[in-house]
Amino acid sequence: MTTPMLDRTAARRLASDAEVISVRRLPQGRFNTCWHLTGHDRSYLLKFNNREGEAHLQKTAEAMIGASASGVKVPQVLRLGRDPNLGPFLLQEWLPGRTFTEAGRTDAITANLWPALAEQIALLHNGSTIAVPATPASRVRHLSDLLHRLGRDQLIPADLEEVARRRGTVLADMLGDHPTVNTHQDIHPDNILIRPGGRIALLDFDHATIAEDVSDFVKIDRWCLPTGEERRLLLDAYWRQRGQPADPTFEHRLAFYRLVIHLSYVLYWQNRDSTQIPGCVAALRNELE
Repeated sequence: MTTPMLDRTAARRLASDAEVISVRRLPQGRFNTCWHLTGHDRSYLLKFNNREGEAHLQKTAEAMIGASASGVKVPQVLRLGRDPNLGPFLLQEWLPGRTFTEAGRTDAITANLWPALAEQIALLHNGSTIAVPATPASRVRHLSDLLHRLGRDQLIPADLEEVARRRGTVLADMLGDHPTVNTHQDIHPDNILIRPGGRIALLDFDHATIAEDVSDFVKIDRWCLPTGEERRLLLDAYWRQRGQPADPTFEHRLAFYRLVIHLSYVLYWQNRDSTQIPGCVAALRNELE
């Protein structure tokens, strides 16, 4: 992918803001090329994506707009289009604050932030009106499709493929029917923003899709929750905000989607950065042992 080069003239044109005074490329993002634009009275995040293209950015923008309509705090989508010189782009507002990654470096993730995060996730899930539930059959189909593609391209060893099939099928069958909702799918420390006053915003909706609610907790559980008490604070607040009793099958659902995400990682990196695959396979083996 060719990296777009951005100067202040182009930034002012794309932002429709003649007062953009600085342009800084951000290091985050493997597939979007992101720039921080600073004006006199507001700032912007400008994303370019020449790999997945304008359709992908359109889907991302729609997910952000839908989440915002449900009460979730997300950056406002300002403009979507294709520049003849720089390619497909998405312009959004720049929200002040620091991510969980940044706050974690100084032990600044305090107990009050977990209920605030839970509220944003619950608002996203409560705002959905999806008629088609997940079923044992749909989970098994999803699992089988992943394993077929992995086996066809010999991306994981045959023994891991068989163990994953057995484990996943048992979990899929025991979970019954369950509603699907709008999900973020990439809630990890870089995508959780702590705003002034301890409020939370969710960033980067590139992977947003319709799925079971529990799938949004896989990456949180892996990368955000160092203690059982923080996990309890998050989940108690989540179920309270959703107005539902805690799901008694939550841990089994989490185990199924943790397996699915491990398998998906291998496919994700296949045509993007194959050097990541050995680490993904090792993580999958650890999950299944």
